[in-house]
Order: sequence, then C-alpha cells, then structure tokens
Amino acid sequence: MRLTRYMSKCVRLLALVLYYGCARHLPASYNPFGLGIGRRLRAALCRRIFLRYGRGAGVERGVYFGIGNHIAVGAYSGIGIDARLHGPGNITVGDHMMFAPDVVIVTGNHRFGDVGEPIQGQGGDVAPVVIEDDVWIGIRVTILPGVTIGRGSVIGAGAVVTKDIPPFAIVGGCSGQGHRL
Repeated sequence: MRLTRYMSKCVRLLALVLYYGCARHLPASYNPFGLGIGRRLRAALCRRIFLRYGRGAGVERGVYFGIGNHIAVGAYSGIGIDARLHGPGNITVGDHMMFAPDVVIVTGNHRFGDVGEPIQGQGGDVAPVVIEDDVWIGIRVTILPGVTIGRGSVIGAGAVVTKDIPPFAIVGGCSGQGHRL
C-alpha cells in the first residue's frame, strides 16, 4: 500500500517536471506543421497530474496550473494558450468547455477588512471555482474565487467575473456579473 502510494507520487512528480520542463513549451495544437505532438504529450502528462482529465480534453501551450492536484477537467474541454489556474482551491471544468488564450482563474484571495492591520498579516480565503458544461470563456477573462459559471454560458473577452453566472447567460464587462448582452 505504501509502496503504491509512493510510486504514484513519484510518477506525478515526474509528470510535473516533464510538463514544466518541456511539454508546456511545445507548439500549440494548431501549429502549421499539424503534428499535434505538444497537445498529445501535454494530455498524457495532465492525466497523471490533475484530479481528473476527461477524454478528448486539451491543454494548450504555456498553461500554468501550479501542482495541478486541485484541477478536474471534463471531456472534450480545452484550456487555451497561456491560461493560468491559480490557488489552492479546487477548479472544476465541465465537459465541452472552451477557454480562449490568457484566461486567469483564481481560487484564493487576501483578506483586507481590518484597516489597522497590514493586508499581508490578515490571512486569506480560499473558495472553489466551478465551470459547468458547454461554456465558452473569451480571451483574457479573469474568474475570481467562489464563482460558478452556469451551463451554456458565454463570457465575453476581458470580463472580470466576481459573482455566479446563471445558465445560458451571455455576459461581459468588469463589475459583478458584468452586463448582459
């Protein structure tokens, strides 16, 4: 039992080293040569790193996810070029979900309510992010801790999502839920 757990941790650590040392830097899926080597290698490694990595899922070039043990990605979902998945909280991505490039998801935040105490000394909060099935997240969207994005939603480019988005909504902007389009 201990040996199996130890071997599993070693395989996961090796996958992280290979991902950040090599696979993260290989060409995107739609490179002009069409070989897809980078996508296939990233997928093989992410299957060993993430909590869950669904069939047909894809992680593009440059994606950063820390140690990745807090991420679950559904089937046929794609995480776009240079996306950043930050924090200790869980990130759950449903099936058939699309990330454009440069999406940022954050699951941790600093407390700042006590004006007599430096922000660094106030600790932090952690909250999961859930992105349900069939969601499209536009380029340079930022999703903050504790947010759930409902099934079938579209989040417009550059939006900052601070609150839950209902199913089948189309939103954009930088305040709260953004502006319905």
